Amino acid sequence: MSDEAGGKPRSLAPLWAMVAVFAAPVIAAWFFYLNPEYLPAGRTNKGELIEPVVALPADLALSTQDGTDFSRDLLAGKWTLVYLAGGTCDNACRNQLIAMRQIRLALGESQRSVERLLVLTDATATDLAQELGAEFAGMRIALGGGRLAELLLLGEDTAALDRIYILDPMGNLMMRYAADTPARDTLEDMERLLKASKNWIKGAQYGHK
Repeated sequence: MSDEAGGKPRSLAPLWAMVAVFAAPVIAAWFFYLNPEYLPAGRTNKGELIEPVVALPADLALSTQDGTDFSRDLLAGKWTLVYLAGGTCDNACRNQLIAMRQIRLALGESQRSVERLLVLTDATATDLAQELGAEFAGMRIALGGGRLAELLLLGEDTAALDRIYILDPMGNLMMRYAADTPARDTLEDMERLLKASKNWIKGAQYGHK
């Protein structure tokens, strides 16, 4: 590619720099997560890795509480804790939502890099969505289930509805937890993923590779 004025090749460095800023921290987090021996305090993951990862489709077939389309772009660049429910939210459901809230708060300053998402598969459960939205301020809520519900279930029956999932900043479902998994286990996994991302960013700033 040449510059129109001088005929000089146009540098692609800015483009690659943008790719590095957005994609590399996630790739680094994956590397350190799958190879924990390279972290100062290596530990095994607590959740179940989804292998291969499942990328979110462009059209999630979800809606927000006000009836507009719920775009995957709303979650771009953030680690997201996801919970899938039906048209009701019993005590077990609320306990999981409380756990997600506490996990995020426990991350301290890193909580700014983490979203929470509740997916209600019943598209008509608008009253419930409003109730839960008021009770769990800051949590995103999507209605309808759509393609995302199919991906979260991973071919299983509705017994998988009570799981918590982790969605990476590039829109990939990468980990899930059984209903009885202690919140502390999920928190430790999130801390490790976020730490790996930060380690890469610090290394890049000082020229380490």
